[in-house]
Amino acid sequence: MQYRMPNRRKYLMRALALMVCVTMVSGTAPLAGAEKADSKNVSKNVNKDGAPQVVGQLTVYGSVTVNDKKAISGTTIFTDSKIKVACAKGNRAIVTLGAMGRVELNPGTHYVIRFSDSLIGGDLVEGNILVNSSPGVKVSINSAEGVTATDGQEAAVVPVRTQRGVRCVPMVMTSSGSTAALNSAAIAAILLGAGGAAVAGAVVSTDNGSVVSPSN
Repeated sequence: MQYRMPNRRKYLMRALALMVCVTMVSGTAPLAGAEKADSKNVSKNVNKDGAPQVVGQLTVYGSVTVNDKKAISGTTIFTDSKIKVACAKGNRAIVTLGAMGRVELNPGTHYVIRFSDSLIGGDLVEGNILVNSSPGVKVSINSAEGVTATDGQEAAVVPVRTQRGVRCVPMVMTSSGSTAALNSAAIAAILLGAGGAAVAGAVVSTDNGSVVSPSN
């Protein structure tokens, strides 16, 4: 018995060591998987170079779409998002970009927003917007009329509008109700947008809803 006892003790010690190793491996494997999953979630909020990704938050009033899908307040806005505000009174959208500032979109606006940590930009296709930028943030908005930009040295409030694709124009019905005609104010607004201020001032509306010029 004195000779075999050490061998049994040796086997017990080996078995105990093996159980400890198995327990440690099985206990750390799920943790490694969790760390891998967490790294994937973090990567969604950083750029390719590891810098935090700038995102905006949308506030909606009325009917607004983002990338041709109906949007609600709280929708996350990424750079290159296509935002459209329906052409009706009361529709409006605001994109808040944290400390950088915000962009307000009025009815009938179609705007492709682009931004980084020091720039608010994009393409204004239709309508008009109002950009509020903080110091150190540049503004550069493209439209059919050209580029509206600031150097970012100071905080700025930048209105940008384009006459391209005028859509939000009031309509009036003729007495017969069979056809629709633009009222004089609407036609004047269009002519002013096209550079025809002198012609716009000469447009009047008759009682039956038709539009004539004093020269006629």
